[in-house]
Amino acid sequence: MRAEAKRLTIWSNQPRRTGWAWVSRNSVSVLRQLKIFVLCRFIGFIGALCVPGVRFVGALQAWALRRMGVHCPGNDVWVGPNFRIDYPHRLILGHRIVFGADTRITARDEISIGDDFLAAPGLCLNTGTHDPITLVPLSSPITIGPGVWCGSRVTICAGASIGAGCIVGAASLVVRDLPDNTIAYGVPARPQRSLERERSGKTMWSNFRREYGGGA
Repeated sequence: MRAEAKRLTIWSNQPRRTGWAWVSRNSVSVLRQLKIFVLCRFIGFIGALCVPGVRFVGALQAWALRRMGVHCPGNDVWVGPNFRIDYPHRLILGHRIVFGADTRITARDEISIGDDFLAAPGLCLNTGTHDPITLVPLSSPITIGPGVWCGSRVTICAGASIGAGCIVGAASLVVRDLPDNTIAYGVPARPQRSLERERSGKTMWSNFRREYGGGA
Protein backbone atom coordinates (compact mmCIF):
# COMPACT_ATOMS: atom_id res chain seq x y z
CA MET A 1 0.00 0.00 0.00
CA ARG A 2 2.84 2.38 0.75
CA ALA A 3 4.40 1.88 -2.69
CA GLU A 4 1.23 3.30 -4.20
CA ALA A 5 1.16 6.16 -1.70
CA LYS A 6 4.66 7.28 -2.73
CA ARG A 7 3.54 7.84 -6.32
CA LEU A 8 3.94 11.47 -7.36
CA THR A 9 2.07 13.06 -10.22
CA ILE A 10 2.87 16.42 -11.78
CA TRP A 11 -0.15 18.68 -12.01
CA SER A 12 -0.49 22.12 -13.56
CA ASN A 13 -3.10 24.81 -13.97
CA GLN A 14 -3.90 26.53 -17.21
CA PRO A 15 -2.28 29.98 -17.62
CA ARG A 16 -4.41 32.75 -16.19
CA ARG A 17 -6.28 34.92 -18.66
CA THR A 18 -8.36 38.04 -18.19
CA GLY A 19 -11.52 39.51 -19.64
CA TRP A 20 -13.66 37.81 -22.26
CA ALA A 21 -10.77 35.61 -23.39
CA TRP A 22 -10.76 34.04 -19.94
CA VAL A 23 -14.54 33.66 -19.96
CA SER A 24 -14.69 32.07 -23.41
CA ARG A 25 -11.87 29.63 -22.75
CA ASN A 26 -12.87 28.72 -19.23
CA SER A 27 -16.67 28.90 -19.21
CA VAL A 28 -17.08 25.14 -18.68
CA SER A 29 -14.61 25.18 -15.80
CA VAL A 30 -16.33 28.20 -14.25
CA LEU A 31 -19.74 26.52 -14.40
CA ARG A 32 -18.30 23.36 -12.87
CA GLN A 33 -16.75 25.33 -10.02
CA LEU A 34 -20.00 27.20 -9.50
CA LYS A 35 -21.87 23.90 -9.27
CA ILE A 36 -19.40 22.59 -6.69
CA PHE A 37 -19.64 25.84 -4.72
CA VAL A 38 -23.45 25.73 -4.60
CA LEU A 39 -23.57 22.04 -3.66
CA CYS A 40 -20.97 22.54 -0.91
CA ARG A 41 -23.07 25.34 0.55
CA PHE A 42 -26.16 23.14 0.36
CA ILE A 43 -24.38 20.25 2.10
CA GLY A 44 -23.05 22.52 4.83
CA PHE A 45 -26.39 24.25 5.38
CA ILE A 46 -28.38 21.08 6.01
CA GLY A 47 -25.49 19.62 8.02
CA ALA A 48 -25.74 22.58 10.38
CA LEU A 49 -29.38 21.77 11.12
CA CYS A 50 -28.98 18.27 12.54
CA VAL A 51 -26.66 15.62 13.93
CA PRO A 52 -25.31 12.52 12.15
CA GLY A 53 -27.63 9.58 11.65
CA VAL A 54 -30.74 11.34 10.28
CA ARG A 55 -31.72 9.31 7.24
CA PHE A 56 -33.31 12.15 5.25
CA VAL A 57 -30.34 14.48 5.72
CA GLY A 58 -27.86 11.73 4.90
CA ALA A 59 -29.71 10.99 1.67
CA LEU A 60 -29.67 14.66 0.64
CA GLN A 61 -25.99 15.10 1.42
CA ALA A 62 -25.06 11.86 -0.35
CA TRP A 63 -27.06 12.99 -3.40
CA ALA A 64 -25.19 16.30 -3.48
CA LEU A 65 -21.82 14.58 -3.08
CA ARG A 66 -22.60 12.24 -5.97
CA ARG A 67 -23.71 15.19 -8.11
CA MET A 68 -20.26 16.69 -7.58
CA GLY A 69 -18.61 13.46 -8.69
CA VAL A 70 -17.70 11.96 -5.29
CA HIS A 71 -17.83 8.16 -5.12
CA CYS A 72 -20.39 7.77 -2.32
CA PRO A 73 -21.97 4.28 -2.28
CA GLY A 74 -24.53 4.84 0.47
CA ASN A 75 -26.61 7.47 2.25
CA ASP A 76 -24.98 6.90 5.65
CA VAL A 77 -22.95 10.12 5.63
CA TRP A 78 -22.99 13.40 7.51
CA VAL A 79 -21.06 16.56 6.65
CA GLY A 80 -20.91 19.59 8.92
CA PRO A 81 -21.13 23.27 7.94
CA ASN A 82 -18.46 25.16 5.97
CA PHE A 83 -17.53 22.12 3.88
CA ARG A 84 -15.12 22.75 0.97
CA ILE A 85 -13.76 20.37 -1.66
CA ASP A 86 -11.66 20.69 -4.81
CA TYR A 87 -11.58 17.96 -7.50
CA PRO A 88 -14.40 15.94 -5.89
CA HIS A 89 -14.29 13.21 -8.56
CA ARG A 90 -11.10 11.90 -6.92
CA LEU A 91 -12.71 11.37 -3.49
CA ILE A 92 -13.77 7.77 -2.70
CA LEU A 93 -15.87 7.22 0.42
CA GLY A 94 -16.93 4.10 2.28
CA HIS A 95 -20.01 3.68 4.47
CA ARG A 96 -20.82 5.58 7.69
CA ILE A 97 -18.70 8.65 7.03
CA VAL A 98 -18.74 11.74 9.27
CA PHE A 99 -16.95 15.00 8.42
CA GLY A 100 -17.08 17.68 11.12
CA ALA A 101 -17.52 21.39 10.53
CA ASP A 102 -14.90 23.30 8.52
CA THR A 103 -13.65 20.26 6.60
CA ARG A 104 -11.35 21.18 3.70
CA ILE A 105 -10.47 18.61 1.03
CA THR A 106 -8.09 19.15 -1.88
CA ALA A 107 -8.04 16.00 -4.01
CA ARG A 108 -5.51 16.69 -6.74
CA ASP A 109 -4.86 12.95 -6.45
CA GLU A 110 -7.06 10.14 -5.18
CA ILE A 111 -8.30 10.20 -1.58
CA SER A 112 -9.74 6.89 -0.36
CA ILE A 113 -11.57 6.73 2.99
CA GLY A 114 -12.74 3.43 4.46
CA ASP A 115 -15.92 2.60 6.37
CA ASP A 116 -16.70 4.04 9.81
CA PHE A 117 -14.68 7.24 9.46
CA LEU A 118 -15.22 9.97 12.03
CA ALA A 119 -13.62 13.43 11.87
CA ALA A 120 -14.03 16.27 14.36
CA PRO A 121 -14.15 19.91 13.12
CA GLY A 122 -11.26 21.36 11.13
CA LEU A 123 -10.11 18.31 9.15
CA CYS A 124 -7.79 19.11 6.24
CA LEU A 125 -6.95 16.55 3.52
CA ASN A 126 -4.53 17.78 0.86
CA THR A 127 -2.92 15.59 -1.80
CA GLY A 128 -1.02 18.51 -3.34
CA THR A 129 2.66 19.15 -2.69
CA HIS A 130 5.75 20.60 -4.41
CA ASP A 131 9.23 19.41 -5.26
CA PRO A 132 11.42 21.00 -2.55
CA ILE A 133 14.15 21.90 -5.06
CA THR A 134 12.33 23.02 -8.19
CA LEU A 135 8.94 23.84 -6.58
CA VAL A 136 7.29 21.90 -9.42
CA PRO A 137 3.72 21.12 -8.25
CA LEU A 138 3.16 17.43 -7.48
CA SER A 139 0.46 15.27 -5.95
CA SER A 140 0.28 11.92 -4.17
CA PRO A 141 -2.75 9.91 -2.97
CA ILE A 142 -4.05 9.64 0.58
CA THR A 143 -5.38 6.35 1.92
CA ILE A 144 -7.41 6.07 5.14
CA GLY A 145 -8.43 2.63 6.39
CA PRO A 146 -11.73 1.66 8.07
CA GLY A 147 -12.58 2.63 11.63
CA VAL A 148 -10.41 5.77 11.80
CA TRP A 149 -11.18 8.68 14.13
CA CYS A 150 -9.51 12.09 13.65
CA GLY A 151 -9.63 14.73 16.37
CA SER A 152 -10.07 18.47 15.87
CA ARG A 153 -7.88 20.29 13.33
CA VAL A 154 -6.08 17.22 11.99
CA THR A 155 -4.13 17.76 8.75
CA ILE A 156 -3.33 14.80 6.49
CA CYS A 157 -0.78 15.52 3.77
CA ALA A 158 0.01 14.05 0.36
CA GLY A 159 1.22 10.45 0.33
CA ALA A 160 0.13 9.59 3.88
CA SER A 161 -1.56 6.30 4.66
CA ILE A 162 -3.54 5.73 7.88
CA GLY A 163 -4.15 2.12 8.93
CA ALA A 164 -7.42 0.61 10.06
CA GLY A 165 -8.65 1.47 13.54
CA CYS A 166 -6.31 4.42 14.14
CA ILE A 167 -7.06 7.39 16.37
CA VAL A 168 -5.31 10.62 15.36
CA GLY A 169 -5.08 13.21 18.13
CA ALA A 170 -6.23 16.80 17.85
CA ALA A 171 -4.06 19.29 15.92
CA SER A 172 -1.85 16.49 14.54
CA LEU A 173 -0.01 16.68 11.22
CA VAL A 174 0.09 13.35 9.38
CA VAL A 175 2.94 13.22 6.86
CA ARG A 176 3.87 9.52 6.99
CA ASP A 177 2.19 6.13 7.30
CA LEU A 178 0.48 5.15 10.56
CA PRO A 179 0.08 1.42 11.34
CA ASP A 180 -3.23 -0.27 12.14
CA ASN A 181 -4.85 0.10 15.56
CA THR A 182 -2.66 2.81 17.03
CA ILE A 183 -3.14 6.13 18.79
CA ALA A 184 -1.00 8.76 17.10
CA TYR A 185 -0.56 12.47 17.68
CA GLY A 186 1.94 15.28 17.35
CA VAL A 187 3.60 17.40 14.67
CA PRO A 188 4.43 15.27 12.84
CA ALA A 189 2.10 12.56 14.11
CA ARG A 190 3.82 9.47 15.52
CA PRO A 191 2.33 6.28 16.97
CA GLN A 192 2.16 6.56 20.76
CA ARG A 193 0.58 3.26 21.76
CA SER A 194 -1.29 0.31 20.28
CA LEU A 195 -5.00 -0.38 20.59
CA GLU A 196 -6.39 -3.83 21.20
CA ARG A 197 -9.86 -4.04 19.70
CA GLU A 198 -12.26 -6.83 18.99
CA ARG A 199 -14.12 -5.96 15.81
CA SER A 200 -17.53 -7.51 15.21
CA GLY A 201 -17.85 -6.14 11.70
CA LYS A 202 -20.48 -3.64 12.86
CA THR A 203 -20.13 0.12 13.08
CA MET A 204 -18.95 1.63 16.34
CA TRP A 205 -20.52 5.06 15.69
CA SER A 206 -23.78 5.14 17.66
CA ASN A 207 -25.38 7.78 15.40
CA PHE A 208 -25.81 5.24 12.61
CA ARG A 209 -26.88 2.19 14.65
CA ARG A 210 -30.63 2.65 14.54
CA GLU A 211 -30.91 4.13 11.08
CA TYR A 212 -28.42 1.99 9.20
CA GLY A 213 -28.32 -1.36 10.97
CA GLY A 214 -25.01 -0.91 12.78
CA GLY A 215 -23.76 -2.40 16.04
CA ALA A 216 -26.03 -3.35 18.86
